Amino acid sequence: MTQISRGGDRAALACATIIRNRTLAAVSGPPSAAVIQQMVDEIHACCPQQTRFKCHRLAHGWTVEEAIENFHGMCDREGVKRRGLTERSWREWEAGARPDRDYTDLLCRLFRTGPVQLGFANDYTPEELRAVPSAPPALDMIMIAADEAGAHAEQAEASELGTGALERLRTQVIWLGRRYVSEAPLPLFVEMRELQERTRRALDKRIHPGQARELYFLTGALCGLMANVSMDMDRRIPADTLARAAWTYGKIAGHPSLMGWARGMQASVALWDRRYGDAARYAEEGLACVRAGSGATRLHMLRARSYALLGRHVEACEALRQASDARSAATDELHDEIAGEFAFRPAKEHYYAAVTHLHLGDSAAAIEAARGSLALYASGEPENRSYGCESMASAHLTIAHLMEGDTSGAEEAMAPILALPPDRRISSLGTTLSTGRALLSARPGGEQMARQIESFCAVGLPQQARRAISDRSGS
Repeated sequence: MTQISRGGDRAALACATIIRNRTLAAVSGPPSAAVIQQMVDEIHACCPQQTRFKCHRLAHGWTVEEAIENFHGMCDREGVKRRGLTERSWREWEAGARPDRDYTDLLCRLFRTGPVQLGFANDYTPEELRAVPSAPPALDMIMIAADEAGAHAEQAEASELGTGALERLRTQVIWLGRRYVSEAPLPLFVEMRELQERTRRALDKRIHPGQARELYFLTGALCGLMANVSMDMDRRIPADTLARAAWTYGKIAGHPSLMGWARGMQASVALWDRRYGDAARYAEEGLACVRAGSGATRLHMLRARSYALLGRHVEACEALRQASDARSAATDELHDEIAGEFAFRPAKEHYYAAVTHLHLGDSAAAIEAARGSLALYASGEPENRSYGCESMASAHLTIAHLMEGDTSGAEEAMAPILALPPDRRISSLGTTLSTGRALLSARPGGEQMARQIESFCAVGLPQQARRAISDRSGS
């Protein structure tokens, strides 16, 4: 197989994975035959050099081995004698060869379609009588065309990594970070992983030291974003592993702001894991890398939360003060230029302050800080409005109202959270609201709100991820 064909296979798999994850996130239950056909059409439009037979396999999310296994399982279920189907035959059909009549019939049964749709027969229906296939949305077509042009330009460059390829990788990392604040995390994870594979492959090329530093930085930034997704899905061990990798890549790249951000991510994981001493230590180590600016403010706020949970209230209050003082005119590449999920703007600082005040037992200060956070998000630029942080500010506002005995205020604060679709119900929301359910259990008249919280926690992103893994394992 040539280098170009291998690259085409990787591009087809990446395109199919993105289309499949986006489509499945929009439907409930197993996809129908019509939905599968829609995915096939989109994958073929994205990668027209691939045969329709191969596009059907990619739309189902199968490897060749899994497709053959499903083929034999279908034969067993339908009482059809098994055939000696081999991987070589399957790959030949995907390359354009046509199976005999018996195999064609069985493959049509497997994919619940006809030979024309599999590319094994011609359609002689007059053009005016054919159903018009649903085309991918215009914006998707624009993205597909841009990706194709960019990929071709990369192939046209010399064996060294060209400036255009490096700039394209950097731009894609920036946009992933910025999309994270407003889009569902699970489909983005697929794009992050594919982009990280490209940065790693680029590191295997003959490149200059400056290019290597940039690639290590981009690879580490992607590790950081993937750590965030892992936390959103309540996968703390992978989150910590990815955050450590981000710190290592930052160290190799000589990038202090990435190192500081990664230590902050480890502190955040440790906080949710109730390792408060570790959280404080990680935040302090991060401050050795980032001493001023919004990155330092974030680390001081993480220290404040850690100290509050350790019962070191005086140090927690001092860390809150230091966080406010650290925010200055100082800027850095990661927190302020790339920004997106890496940014730590005043709205997020107020949300962190609300959390700390709750841990300090000061519900009134928590209410003031949470309201300040929500006001800043509402009045700020739409592209900086992080639904995850905004929802968490509302969740802590809910808890603060319950601590004050104000059930009506808690219900009002919780209303926008209940309206979140399941693919945006990150795990920290469920964990935080569960505290509110415990407070309600001892309060007369709180049964309805407790049931709402229970229902919310039962349908969220971690549950969707576990079902996806279970479905994948059973297929």
